[in-house]
Amino acid sequence: MKNILIVAKTQDVCDGIAQLLNRESECCLTAVTSGSDARKEDPSRYDSVIISTPLGDEFGLDLVAEFSRRSHAGIVVLAKSELADEVQKKIRFTGAFVIARPFTKAVLIQTLKNSAIAMQNVSRLEEENQELNRRLSDTKLVARAKETLMEYLKLTEEQAHRHIQKQAMDMRKSQREIAEDILKTYCNNGE
Repeated sequence: MKNILIVAKTQDVCDGIAQLLNRESECCLTAVTSGSDARKEDPSRYDSVIISTPLGDEFGLDLVAEFSRRSHAGIVVLAKSELADEVQKKIRFTGAFVIARPFTKAVLIQTLKNSAIAMQNVSRLEEENQELNRRLSDTKLVARAKETLMEYLKLTEEQAHRHIQKQAMDMRKSQREIAEDILKTYCNNGE
């Protein structure tokens, strides 16, 4: 079951959107009628967020930006037809989708699906980026440890590299852990 947060100016607008969604699929809907009430919600609890602009206490674009930073929910913004292009330009960095009003049920459902797919891709890319950053950090740490071994033990680069590999195998630790141990040992004693 999908959790969807609907943020709109009035309860009637929230109810209208909810009716479109309830007929299509089984989902758990939460509706709020202001940006300040929406900020009390934890956006990470939701798979999708629908924001119908303008809200009663703000236009809603700051809320879009905030929710895009705080969660991986797919965000769909509903805007007047004449404002839709300008709204899209202003929030392009958030990954939110904009639908011009009036819209059909099919457009809303398809846009929600597309935003969910897009956010899954963003999440996957962020995980890959974190893994690459971790690997880069490990490589840099091992390189510093090799340099330390070369300086203090007068090993060649190949010997230092082999030393770290052998220690990692013998001690059943990662090369990062061995590198950290080397740096603790030599950097604390020598510097």
